[in-house]
Amino acid sequence: MNQPAPEVPEAVQAATRAALDKVLELDPVLATRLGDHRHDTRLPAGDVAQVEGLIAAWRGLEDAVADEEGLDADVARYAARWFRFELEELRIWEGRADAADNLGTAIFLLFARDHAPLAERLEAITARLEDVPSYLEASRARLSKPVRIWNEVELEGARALPSLFESIAAAPAPQSLRRRVSKAAEAATVAAIEYAGWLEEDVLPRAAEDCAVGEAAFEQLLRHRLLPGSADEILALGRDYLARLKEERAELVAREWPGSSDDEVLARVRADRAATFEESLDEYRETMAGAREFIAGRGLVTLPEMDVLQVLETPAFLRPLTPFAAYEPPAYFDRNQVGLYYVTPPTSPEGMAENNRAGIVNTSVHEAYPGHHLQFACANTHPSLPRVLSGFIADEFVEGWAHYSEQLMFEEGFSSEPAQRLVQLNDLLWRACRVICDVELSRGRMRPQEAVGMLVTESRMEVDRAEAEVQRYTFTPGYQLSYLYGRHLLLKLRDDVRQRHSGSFSLRSFHDTLLYGGSLPSAFWDRLF
Repeated sequence: MNQPAPEVPEAVQAATRAALDKVLELDPVLATRLGDHRHDTRLPAGDVAQVEGLIAAWRGLEDAVADEEGLDADVARYAARWFRFELEELRIWEGRADAADNLGTAIFLLFARDHAPLAERLEAITARLEDVPSYLEASRARLSKPVRIWNEVELEGARALPSLFESIAAAPAPQSLRRRVSKAAEAATVAAIEYAGWLEEDVLPRAAEDCAVGEAAFEQLLRHRLLPGSADEILALGRDYLARLKEERAELVAREWPGSSDDEVLARVRADRAATFEESLDEYRETMAGAREFIAGRGLVTLPEMDVLQVLETPAFLRPLTPFAAYEPPAYFDRNQVGLYYVTPPTSPEGMAENNRAGIVNTSVHEAYPGHHLQFACANTHPSLPRVLSGFIADEFVEGWAHYSEQLMFEEGFSSEPAQRLVQLNDLLWRACRVICDVELSRGRMRPQEAVGMLVTESRMEVDRAEAEVQRYTFTPGYQLSYLYGRHLLLKLRDDVRQRHSGSFSLRSFHDTLLYGGSLPSAFWDRLF
């Protein structure tokens, strides 16, 4: 691999660049996320006019490539149509306030990535802080059909903002900037408190209880994503996986830990952890480096020329945004392609259970090698802007690939110890529950509390975490099913390609073709082979 990337049709690339420029002007936080730093000092308008502008930009892209041919033109049309559907038809933005969530991202990204000296990034953060009051005020107007559970999540985020702003004010800013940072943080804090009060006293009392997008809208969502299965077919697949995985987990426990229950064994596995957080952090680093070395030695993937992943303790000022861990992929337009994996110190001894040794292995595979970090690092080498856009949509590839990576590394012998396999199976059960919950919550056939019960019962999840999971599921319809369904589709594709090219098939070639082809939705995978 690492051959020169294929040419992208000039007309398609130019049309996508023009549309993207309009979108990034309207959404400066997305610009920062992509590594386009022209808008780092600004926040979005946050109002209905912003939404209308985004719809117009995507419609313009669709019109501009209407007569173009080829894979990249098809991907550009796919992306434009999806973004329009999301804004015009799903209209989650009418029911969910997201200003607090967006502010967290706007500030996190500027702190997390070192694309410029800290003093320069703090200058941009301060400018964004100064925009907080007007942004929070303007964003209220577009919330015309509030949904209770969605805005309860936003209220929680809004209440955390003052702590975040206080942390920013305490960051090591240059002397010339300190007074300005402090003043901006104070004003932003006042605005955040008022915004939280508005959510609690005005929005929640009039918010609707029903959080489902509905049967018709969910089927339409699946059609727009060009997924090969209907809602009922995907649901049946999730239920089948759940039944089979429960049997496999029971067989594993009976074979390796005879006489013990699933819960007893899981408690033992979670108790096997380092004595201190610092030692756990070293274990993350060593395991991720070991996973990288393993895939290179086995020739499973061609590693990109620029491949940097840092494992760091979450800085104090970012912990309000990162209660456990977070991965930040390298930004497409940034010169330094560095991925960051942050791990937050637990606030209690019990919190260390999340950093158990078997869990660290599975996390390292999923998040780093050959999972998310490698996938983003490879995809970022492709010059196609339409494929950059599709990376925000191709959930069945992005999450499916990371989940597939867990299976791959088990097959290859990297993570095949009994405790590691138990963690993998438990995570597979969790993802099977996600398929069922996603489909049924989205269609209105399951209540949120039923979904919480399923996660607690089937995947042994703590109640608090299950409740937080389900809250997110309700406003991201179609996303949660992408983990297991994407893995399922990738394994099927691998079998199909192996049969098609039986004499010349290799895992390296299969993986390289997918990873270096950009982050493509499943509808386009076959065209790479």
